[in-house]
Formats: sequence, structure tokens, C-alpha cells
Amino acid sequence: MQKTEVSTVEIKRQIEDNSYKWYVLSVIAGQEELVMENLKERVKKQSLQDDVVDFMSPVVHEYAIKKGEKIIRTKKLYPGYVFIKSKMNDKIRYVIRNTPWVRLIVGAETRPIPLTEQEYLDIVKQIEKSQERSELVIPYRIGDVVMLKTGDFKWMKWVVKNIDPDKWTAVVNVEMLWRLTPVVIDVDKIELIS
Repeated sequence: MQKTEVSTVEIKRQIEDNSYKWYVLSVIAGQEELVMENLKERVKKQSLQDDVVDFMSPVVHEYAIKKGEKIIRTKKLYPGYVFIKSKMNDKIRYVIRNTPWVRLIVGAETRPIPLTEQEYLDIVKQIEKSQERSELVIPYRIGDVVMLKTGDFKWMKWVVKNIDPDKWTAVVNVEMLWRLTPVVIDVDKIELIS
């Protein structure tokens, strides 16, 4: 009898954590935003705002050119996962587990396991690196042969000499009066000749 009481107290201690930590929720892929909205609403209705303080489903915005137009695509870094910063107890666990599209709280069978501080910092670092890499995806490289889609020099072949991703421009050499002249042009006004 004494042993049963100890194991029950131990399990309760494992489930209850009054410090804020990041937990990972496995959710149905594509439903991350809905899960966060539902959780925020449920937390508010249950007056748990002091216990659940942050939600995260990291996305990166990629810029690219499609059919000559600059487009922005949103890419999820962790499809099928939502991160939640909260305390953990039976009530919070119940609210999370009974939210539509939540599969489980990542952890052991009887208790959620929070991210360590290092794991959280690694995720933040990965998000920052992914954002830097995706800031601009220009489909041209130095040396590519391109042509202008509009204007006086339309359909002329040019060679890309330099690319400035911050300004979304390329420097191309145009033949004028029997010599090559560098011209700065917007990337969305040229297309690759295959």
C-alpha cells in the first residue's frame, strides 16, 4: 500500500511542472494554424492565460520568380508540429489533448517532455538561418544568358555579370555601338534562355 502511494505521488510530480517550458505538439499536417487558434481560444475560455504564454509554428517566406512575376511562398519549417510555451499540469494537458487536430504532446507515455534550453536555441537558430536563406531566391546565376521581356532591347540576348539580391536587380552586358555596356535591370524583367 505504501508503494502505491509513492508511485501515484511520483506520477503526479512528473505530470505537474510550474515553470514555463516549450513543449512540442504533434498535429495533423496542414492544420498547424487552426490548432494554434483553437488552443488560444480554449486557453482563454479556461482562464489559463497565465499558464500558457506562447505558441509557435515557424514559417519562412520564400521569394521567387514564376512566369516573370515575383511571388512569395510560405513554407512551414516543421510541418505537423506546433510549439507551445507553458506550465504543465493535468488541466493544461487535458485542454491540449482534446483540441481538434492535436495528435499528442511529444514525450513519454505518462508525461510530456519539454524541450531543453539547448534544443529550443537550436530551433531558433535554424529558423533564423532558414529565413536568411529564403529571403530571395533568384533563379539566375552569373554567366546565365537571359533576354529582356519588354522595352527597346526586347528579345536581345544578354549575359548576367552580377546579381544584387537585396535590390532584386541584375547587371547584364548589353552590346551598344560595338562594345559591351553594363546595364542594371530588375530581375523580374528578364527571363532565362534555355
